[in-house]
Amino acid sequence: MDALKNAFYDVMYFYDLSFTPTGVEANLAKWREAKAPLLELLRRHPNWNEQELAIVFDFSEGRGIDHNCVDESKFELTLLAQDAGLTPEELEDFTAALDAATADYAVVPDPSRLPVIRQRGHIKCAEGQKASRIINRLCGKFNLDQYEVDKLMGEHGDNPTVRRVKPYNAVFARLADSLNPVEISKTGILSIHPCDFLEMSSKRNAWHSCHCLADGGYRGGCQSYMGDGISMIFYTVDENIRSDFRLAPRITRQVFCYRGGMLLQSRLYPDNNDDTRTLYRSVVQRAISLCERTPNLWKTKRDRKEFADILVTAEGSMHYPDYECSNYATMSYLHGMSCDGVLEIGSPSLCLCCGQPYNYHNKTKCNACENVVACKDCGKVIAKHNAVRYEGAYYCSDCIPCCDHCQAIGRREALRPAVSADGRIVHLCTTCYEAAAQGCGRCSASTICGIIGGNKFCPHSQYRLAA
Repeated sequence: MDALKNAFYDVMYFYDLSFTPTGVEANLAKWREAKAPLLELLRRHPNWNEQELAIVFDFSEGRGIDHNCVDESKFELTLLAQDAGLTPEELEDFTAALDAATADYAVVPDPSRLPVIRQRGHIKCAEGQKASRIINRLCGKFNLDQYEVDKLMGEHGDNPTVRRVKPYNAVFARLADSLNPVEISKTGILSIHPCDFLEMSSKRNAWHSCHCLADGGYRGGCQSYMGDGISMIFYTVDENIRSDFRLAPRITRQVFCYRGGMLLQSRLYPDNNDDTRTLYRSVVQRAISLCERTPNLWKTKRDRKEFADILVTAEGSMHYPDYECSNYATMSYLHGMSCDGVLEIGSPSLCLCCGQPYNYHNKTKCNACENVVACKDCGKVIAKHNAVRYEGAYYCSDCIPCCDHCQAIGRREALRPAVSADGRIVHLCTTCYEAAAQGCGRCSASTICGIIGGNKFCPHSQYRLAA
């Protein structure tokens, strides 16, 4: 539990949030109790990582060939051929060869297409050659790659900037990209780690949602999801990340909820892409069925009207219920499981300071605990304005003392005692202490000054050295 508490503290320091050990322990205790059945289930998976409290997957995301994009790019290329001044006969040959190279919507054209490409395009091409390479050679044969136009780059008074450009490059790049599927390797994490709920929309990302602790309107929802018994965070990071996944920028993220054979898939961030959602759903379905030790057979419903009565947002929850939007949620039912009852999503959020429920979507604490923090070293609860912020964390003055004159943070052993003009014992950094010592060292009355506390009348020094 100490490792989780320290990780929790680090998130609080990262976002400069007020908290106390009481508030953190209350949230962790609630998480621990609520997630216990889910934790027991997920631990059955062979890819379970106890330190990360997550199932870790290695998988690839693919983008198939988009037929519409291929057709649009071909049309642009044909218009370019017309603008480039091809004769009617040349344009007819060019179009026939281009159609043959793209007819299969494949990376490599079918060998039966090659005779037409060779005859009408007047180029050589071999079996197994990529369609994009054939098209590039075809366009070179008809000199489309040399065609130039004037492009207005900007206007500066009466002298507009014009540059000669080759439009072919951009058009061909789009067509070539649409004919070459992309496969991206990623690491996927299905997590119940409390910090993955806290940072479900991390400011480390290039994107974030309303649950971001930095500025989100529903930042209280992080504790809400953390404290229920069914919510999990599924997210992806770069394939090179092998540990401390919660500290890495998230490529994608979404919430899954599971109980008794019922699996809810909520909105996918940052883009609710159908193909990606389908891929992630299949990954999680396979993982859950393996943990349940039952065949991976699911029935999925996409029309929210068919399962709206199953989804219940827990009273007092502070999260944004994006699963209530019909185009965001899907429900899957595992064959052979009971699949009855409801999915109660979320829970009352607990103040990170006093540990009691509060009612503000855009906060992580109640109003009564607005300005308190905990010392990172000793855990003492102090007013935020009395705390010392040092290297991204808060400390009390006993753990990270400051020079009483210049307020510079220093180690306790590096501070030297002195006496202020009002008679208080103060501690000075080396620079301030040496400045005080120089004044006292030049004064012939330094001995008697120490006896009578004469520095209160001294115009040369604010402090005198302690005996």
